[in-house]
Amino acid sequence: MEFHGIKMMHIDLLGLSQIYLSSDKIASVTEWFHPQCMDNFQPLWVHDFGNNIYTLIDGHTRAYVAHKNGVFVLPIVYSSDDIVTNKVGQMLYKADIEWCKRFGLSHIKHLENRILNKSAYQKLWMERCDRSYDLLTKTSYNERMQLQNLAPGLFLYGASEDMSVL
Repeated sequence: MEFHGIKMMHIDLLGLSQIYLSSDKIASVTEWFHPQCMDNFQPLWVHDFGNNIYTLIDGHTRAYVAHKNGVFVLPIVYSSDDIVTNKVGQMLYKADIEWCKRFGLSHIKHLENRILNKSAYQKLWMERCDRSYDLLTKTSYNERMQLQNLAPGLFLYGASEDMSVL
């Protein structure tokens, strides 16, 4: 489903790859966002991870602020950047998508009750992503499967750096 250039898409058709939003980022976007003038609204980056859904890989906060202000059709751009398409990027984003599914997050409006202050966002989202990266890049597939079999419900939270704690 790759495309080139900017495409306009209804927000209901965009998938998520993030389970929290930052209140600081929302405040920052809210300062410059004007629903009547979208000239300064840069396109949201999306990618299809094999599920025929354009998943947001960047711009969740802008999408959320737009939605809260009644803007439902947004510009998107397809990302074919190496950071998204390489093996590690694919594993990480697919894990993020799985987290969203586990939490029942399928629409940007579902993040309304998942807005965190700076400290909580750092701990619960940024550190979670770091643990996921460690787990996915510092273990073999077989090691990950063994860990997942030991604690399937906790696997999605990532692991400590030495892989001793999920």
